[in-house]
Amino acid sequence: MGLTDLKLSTVNGAAHGNGFRKENIMTPSRLPNGRFPPGASGNPTGRPKTESAALRAELAEHGPAIASVVIEAAIGGDLQAAKLVLDRISPPLKAQAAPVLLDLPREENATGTATAIIRAAADGEIPSDVAAQLVTAVGALARIIEIDELKDRLESLERAIEGQRK
Repeated sequence: MGLTDLKLSTVNGAAHGNGFRKENIMTPSRLPNGRFPPGASGNPTGRPKTESAALRAELAEHGPAIASVVIEAAIGGDLQAAKLVLDRISPPLKAQAAPVLLDLPREENATGTATAIIRAAADGEIPSDVAAQLVTAVGALARIIEIDELKDRLESLERAIEGQRK
């Protein structure tokens, strides 16, 4: 269906819940799949005008003066004004865990490492939430190592099969 085949339907006086009514607005019919044809908008008149546009314009005009008043109030000791100013100029701090030092086993296997981490949490050397994160990381690393080993084994088998075919 091209744009020349576009059928138009009229929406007469449909209320849109925003205090405005659309009168005699042409909207394109939909395709059989429920979509509008290419190049045809389902909202030809655009977004309705609202009171917020006027409010934004007024704030843009008086914004610097309001900001100055709030800043002066904060400097004068108004704690609510100070909180408002500080919330806007400095982002909230994110919690960060302190670095932890652990004695991990010499053998390079995930079981020994995870066991050492859990033991350290049980003994109170590290917080339990940090231990949980570390054990999760060890598990993810173990899966990565397992995938690498399976890849190597598969490539080895493929080479052996190719060698037998020759």
